[in-house]
Amino acid sequence: MSADDAAFLHEMREFSRLYARRIGVFRGRALGLDHSLPEARVIEEIGRRQGGWVAIELAQYLGMDRSYMTRVLNSLEKKGLLRREPAPDDARKKRLYLTAAGQKEAAEIERRSDEQMKAALGTVTAAQKKELRKAVAVLEKYFGTSDAAARVNHNPESNTPIL
Repeated sequence: MSADDAAFLHEMREFSRLYARRIGVFRGRALGLDHSLPEARVIEEIGRRQGGWVAIELAQYLGMDRSYMTRVLNSLEKKGLLRREPAPDDARKKRLYLTAAGQKEAAEIERRSDEQMKAALGTVTAAQKKELRKAVAVLEKYFGTSDAAARVNHNPESNTPIL
């Protein structure tokens, strides 16, 4: 590895650690709620997608291990936030939907996520926002955003920022 590659790797890892601290990955409970960050992300994504998710698709989309996804889903179902229904096209598959309590929780996650992002960006000037938008566009270009299927099935009424 060249010295430049090593320096770049170090810079990217530093940014990753900074961002993880900034969004509270290590606080234990996401957004002051009784959920881990993975649970909050699962609630959020199920709430955003019309037609529900199949568990394996959701695990792939979030980059989550399938067995861990199963534990998260079981926990959310036990809390009364999630329900599973047979998929219309294949009864062997179960589609994931939020219950009324889960929808309320998703709305609270969205509200608190907005508050968290507003607080993080509170002192950012208009010029800095322009610069940040460009930086985000570059990151999306190289790392990608959501997959095409998720964009197609995104619930436009939920503009939840990524935790």
